[in-house]
Amino acid sequence: MNWVFNIKLNVKPVFPFLAHSGVYEGPCRVGKPEDLSPEEERRRAKMMYKEFCREVRENLPSNAEMLEPAFIEWSEDWVVPEEELDKVKGDIGETDLFLVARTSSPQYPSISLAHKFGKPVAMVGQVSSIDVAAYLRARGLEGYSPIDFEDLRRLISLLWVRKAVRNSRVLIVTEENPLPVGVVSSIMNLENIKRRFGLDYRCIPSREIFEEMDEVSSSVEHRERAEAITDNLIENAEAVHMKRDYVLSSVIFYLAAKSLMNKYRCNAFVIPCFEICAKRIPEKKKVTFCLAHSLLKDEGFPSACEGDLNVLLSMMLLMYVSGKSAYMGNSYVIDKERNVMALHHDVPGLKMKGFNEPNLPYEVRSFTYGGWGATIRYDFSRDNGETVTMARFDPKAERLLIIKGEIVGCGGFDEVGCKLRAHIKVSNIVDLFHKEADFGHHLAMVYGDYTNEIKELSKIMGFEIVEA
Repeated sequence: MNWVFNIKLNVKPVFPFLAHSGVYEGPCRVGKPEDLSPEEERRRAKMMYKEFCREVRENLPSNAEMLEPAFIEWSEDWVVPEEELDKVKGDIGETDLFLVARTSSPQYPSISLAHKFGKPVAMVGQVSSIDVAAYLRARGLEGYSPIDFEDLRRLISLLWVRKAVRNSRVLIVTEENPLPVGVVSSIMNLENIKRRFGLDYRCIPSREIFEEMDEVSSSVEHRERAEAITDNLIENAEAVHMKRDYVLSSVIFYLAAKSLMNKYRCNAFVIPCFEICAKRIPEKKKVTFCLAHSLLKDEGFPSACEGDLNVLLSMMLLMYVSGKSAYMGNSYVIDKERNVMALHHDVPGLKMKGFNEPNLPYEVRSFTYGGWGATIRYDFSRDNGETVTMARFDPKAERLLIIKGEIVGCGGFDEVGCKLRAHIKVSNIVDLFHKEADFGHHLAMVYGDYTNEIKELSKIMGFEIVEA
């Protein structure tokens, strides 16, 4: 499984305590004398601190880790001492989010933490949390005001996606042509993507992955693993329409891709099709890349056809948000009157309903009339009426097109070639087609409605949303 799913978002609870100098009332403070004594206030603060830590510990989602809490004091000079702020320095390198308790006048400690350490700050509740968030956002800093712990868990999940992307690295198989000829709208400024999103990459020539296929085939250990995966695919399929040896060839390519991903510490994969096809190496090796894409995605590794980085980045967001394998394909109009489109590629996953869910039923069919090039075939009509979310970045990765649709059928299930199609009803197919002219022709798709999560994520990661 993709290692990013083991990453935790590290939350640092901070409890700011305003230590008053004596007993008095005024426009900012009321209470009985016995309740306003410094000793009583400190006693109550320590109890509240303990309760705050308990609440945080019990309400964090599974993809978050609670760091050692900090109790920060300040006084009526309205300055948070540096030595108090430094109480959080011990694990500041690991901290992803300061979660500040909503105590009496917590604003100054919150903004002081943000200014000193440059980390996002969140506060559960209302009034002061909104005040802090507005201050920080106006100054280019990150401030969040979740209404309750349920809202906080949602925020943490989105911040986790950003962290997962920052910890991702794409293995890009390339050819001499700087543009993938199958998708000329692909993202080309990789350094810009690295700077903005933290997504790293490694480029290798195509010959290296085919040499790795030879290494896998000649290794007893790897060959045995390939044989086992092949047998498992065949035994669990509802039908297999090709020879076992040709399925094995595609499995060997999948293992070669995984081997190079491990070698270069990558957890996403993209490879061009047209350029490599013309070299006739796939025909010699009796392999297409479709099965590898399906198997990688089912393990949580985003993997895209035709060297398309736009759809790969879109797929990454959808998979990390949903916890599901993604589908991708060319999109085109098949029924303008009914607003039905097709999403067309032979790369469905068996974990499209969730990585922790049972495998979907499938058949195995060859991509070529020659009988080689294994592909997974899934009948999308089994899911008629189910909601899906589709997305694609534009060539500058500044805008993300998102579309909510409904599965209404399937095509090409039993045809040879890149023929599998999910038929999807959208709100306005003409509007979608015209907007796609700014984005390109592949879309990534996951089951479920994740449009709201993606919209919120766009604010966190810094890209524009276009809906269709």
